[in-house]
Amino acid sequence: MAKKQTHGRAPGKTQISISLPQDLVEKIDRLAATENRNRSNFIATHLESLAGELEASEPPKKFKKKATK
Repeated sequence: MAKKQTHGRAPGKTQISISLPQDLVEKIDRLAATENRNRSNFIATHLESLAGELEASEPPKKFKKKATK
């Protein structure tokens, strides 16, 4: 049986692609550096924490769209 290629990713990880504003990416990079993490690890760690908090909250909170000027 052929082994599934992971393209260098750790088993159980899925690569995704998102678009973010450049200023947000710069903030994430600065924050990641303060925690001695790379961008991907920083985002994954904090999204996991946020998801756990949202999942635990009652009732589930919904995102509100920011008003634009």
